[in-house]
Amino acid sequence: MNILNITEKTQIDEAVDAYEHHSYEPITGTNLNNPGEVRINIETQDLFTHPSESYLVFDGQLVKAADDAEYANADVISLTNNGLMHLFSNIKYQLSGQEIESVFHPRQATTMLGLLKYPGDDFKKSVGLNQLWFKDTGATAHLQNNTGFGARQQYIIQKPDPNGTLSFRVPLKHIFWFCDDYDKVVYGFKHQLTLVRKGDNDAIFRNNAADAGKVVLTKLSWYVSHVLPALEQKLVLYKTIESKACLPVGYRMIQCDSIPVPQVRTFNWRLSDKSSPEKPRWIIAAFQTDKSGNQEHNPSIFDHCNLTNMFVMLNSRRYPEIDYDGNNFTQQKFARVYGDAVAFRTKYYGLEELVSSPNIHPSDLKGLFPMFVFDVTKQSETLKNSVTDIQIKAQFSENVAANIEAVAVAISDKSLIFQSDGQKMRVEY
Repeated sequence: MNILNITEKTQIDEAVDAYEHHSYEPITGTNLNNPGEVRINIETQDLFTHPSESYLVFDGQLVKAADDAEYANADVISLTNNGLMHLFSNIKYQLSGQEIESVFHPRQATTMLGLLKYPGDDFKKSVGLNQLWFKDTGATAHLQNNTGFGARQQYIIQKPDPNGTLSFRVPLKHIFWFCDDYDKVVYGFKHQLTLVRKGDNDAIFRNNAADAGKVVLTKLSWYVSHVLPALEQKLVLYKTIESKACLPVGYRMIQCDSIPVPQVRTFNWRLSDKSSPEKPRWIIAAFQTDKSGNQEHNPSIFDHCNLTNMFVMLNSRRYPEIDYDGNNFTQQKFARVYGDAVAFRTKYYGLEELVSSPNIHPSDLKGLFPMFVFDVTKQSETLKNSVTDIQIKAQFSENVAANIEAVAVAISDKSLIFQSDGQKMRVEY
């Protein structure tokens, strides 16, 4: 037993001499508040960097759209939960010009995955709020009946001076699952982060009495760790690079798609194909009703749309094999759907179920965050070595209403190689 090993030596980690974050800004002339690309480059290649622990800092102010005036403390307006991601239509990370991960619809993708992966109430009251994560507890913009909205309104409108001032720190692992999975340093690359700015409406939530707002970003900074290895470790790393080593890199990437739903009772949706070695492992699907482009509608919540059944087809294999028989959100019959949703965190991160506090409760799933989570990690060898055709099939108790959008996030295996030429690295697929 280890408790009897009284001669065990103390282990001291001295492999790193320095670990400091450095700030990088968008290229000169970038306008942070007009539609278009916001690019941040790291040109220096003779660096050991640690993308996994990098983060973005957004500074700015929420003001009235008509005249840039401040809001009063009593104005019922704030940013939506995860609102900074609602300012962009695509966020992409590249190494020396090669795409590592590109996330379309980041507002929906990061909201859905955040609901599944983040822990319970303690998170939103501490680290979560620092990245503008304090989920709604109601569907309306109300200071008392929606504690999530009330907390964000107080933090953004009431507490700062001047009112509406905002500053948030968003980890890159909140956006890219390359950063969530791959925790090693990288060397010899040029880094480029591209954020495609869109309008403000999806980032703002208010009642009809509050004046329309806009988000004025004054600064966006990317903080990236520079790592200085100790001499012995540095010699080992340089020797590896000089030997023209081929470094395998494996992670899970996300892809988010959306599509309008016709006014039917049965809905079939074919997602893009996946080919080996890029294989789907999880599929998450949800619906939203008229949630885009209107500050009086909350784009960070979802709708069940009287959905009675849903399943995924990977080629000819069905997940799950057994229907969600009798699923009915109105009648509170969604126990299997909730169980699959909360199991994601324990399965994905290998956590113990009894100590893994989920972020959503059954009532949340019904009224605010109805999501279907499909575990497709177990696949036959035939499926693993072929092109995978992904289809989502949904059934409703009645024809769906107008202006409904389906959203799906696929989490897939991704493999690539960091190949050294003796001095710097390149990405090979």
